[in-house]
Amino acid sequence: MLNRRTLLATLAATPALTLTRQSRAATLSARLPVSVALKSEIPCNGVAVDRDGALFADLPRASRDMVTPSVVRVQADGTLTPFPGNAWTAWKPGDDGRDSFVATNSVHTFGDGTLWVVDKGTPDTNPAPGAQKLVQFGCADGSVRQVIRFDDQILPPGAQMNDLRVWDGTIYVSDSGLGGLIVHDLRTGKSLRRLSGAAIMRQDGTHMQRGLHRRPLQDAQGHEATVQTDLIEVSPDGPWLFFAVPTGPRRRVRTALLRDASVSDAALEAQIETVAAIPTLAGTCIDTLGNLYLSDNEAGRILVLAPDGRRRTLFSDPRVITPDALFIDAKRHLYIPCPQGEFSPGNNHGRNETHPPFLVLRVALPHALDGVA
Repeated sequence: MLNRRTLLATLAATPALTLTRQSRAATLSARLPVSVALKSEIPCNGVAVDRDGALFADLPRASRDMVTPSVVRVQADGTLTPFPGNAWTAWKPGDDGRDSFVATNSVHTFGDGTLWVVDKGTPDTNPAPGAQKLVQFGCADGSVRQVIRFDDQILPPGAQMNDLRVWDGTIYVSDSGLGGLIVHDLRTGKSLRRLSGAAIMRQDGTHMQRGLHRRPLQDAQGHEATVQTDLIEVSPDGPWLFFAVPTGPRRRVRTALLRDASVSDAALEAQIETVAAIPTLAGTCIDTLGNLYLSDNEAGRILVLAPDGRRRTLFSDPRVITPDALFIDAKRHLYIPCPQGEFSPGNNHGRNETHPPFLVLRVALPHALDGVA
């Protein structure tokens, strides 16, 4: 499969990997052509490209008074058109948010002509009832295919949906608020909440999120950024779900165990495997050869981790500031959103030192990178 949900197919047969920041950069990275796929006055944290080549972007709401359409379709001339338009992109304070975008966090396509949007329902911590949701749209016409909402057993107070993957009729969702995973069967409509608040799903308190030059991310009160379970991927043949907090390590668990309600959380946790140590990341994606692409926030670069453990620097660029969710389209272009998140007030001691326009960079992937196909 293409896009961000394909994963390291061979990891099931390889030992745990450890990343080191001392690995050498690929000489090819300096010669890769880098173009600008999108410019926006609003930070963009993720994009998706459908099977027909249409580019969609997520422009999330960082505060209740921020004006944003949340999701846009990028036209050929660079114009950003609200998607799907109508009430979905017209939320304002006071609206209940059930049928409009309040605080989107990710957009995804999975090759079936539809776009999934994750809306955490609030830019802070208390979404209105029904505002936190998953919405599937037809890419071509913007029609609503389905809206999925979870009750308090699946989304207890403090839970915040972050991202999703869809595989063989099952949706896997990361909860970055409390920490945990949500498994939803599209065929039966049944849902499970797994490993809720478990230590293995949360930052460990000793590794903080960092930006360029290992700069700590802290708000105006000096509180450290704390994003819990994130960076989920499903292996291309489906048996593994990979996840991590932004500071790592990267771990995996069998999807069959996640889906089996008879397996207790304690038994499930005992089966989790550590795969790799990572720098502070905001996003990943995987190509069809099993290479994992990492958005290294600490060095402003994109790393490639090959299935055999070799690590390469794809490229670095001064415009790569807090790179977020990565995406590979069918033409082998890698998209890198650069929302400058570490210079936003919530991560920068209350100061807004971002500099619009905000960019999404695009790189044509080489056929090989310093010996890695």
